[in-house]
Amino acid sequence: MFYWLKEELEKLEYKVIMPNLPTQEHLRYAIWKERFEGIKKDLDGELIAIIHSGGNPFMIKYLRESNLSIKLYIGLAGWSDRHRVEGREDLNACIEDLAPSEKDFEHFKNNVEIRYGIYSDNDHVVPFEILRKHVDNIGGKHCMIPNIGHMGKKSNLQELPQVIKILQEHA
Repeated sequence: MFYWLKEELEKLEYKVIMPNLPTQEHLRYAIWKERFEGIKKDLDGELIAIIHSGGNPFMIKYLRESNLSIKLYIGLAGWSDRHRVEGREDLNACIEDLAPSEKDFEHFKNNVEIRYGIYSDNDHVVPFEILRKHVDNIGGKHCMIPNIGHMGKKSNLQELPQVIKILQEHA
């Protein structure tokens, strides 16, 4: 789905940056921040950010630290509250490390013009209430799509046309 999205955005003549970031047990704020510093110069102008899963709390924190603003933010399977995943201490450590502060949320709301959260009712990684609360935390518009899981490889989701629709509404 992510490569489909990249192709669709390029057809619409968007410049697409898909940083190669470590996931799961290697998802740590400091590691991702170091990688983002290398692409920060490309994150200017009318930035549109489409962020998946743990990238959401990372972006909330990073935005405040880097003094960036975003025109349109679309969080996919996003979370920002501390929570625990039974039997997954690797993920629990990441969740704790990435959790944004109230100051991070305040800055985010003031520096992101348009905010959306797309999530599903059958996400196998993040509890439904955490997904819903993330959209409330960022002051975003809810977009719940049934049966698309966590939107990663295990979900076998091939396309997500709702993202393109949101972009077209706000272009």
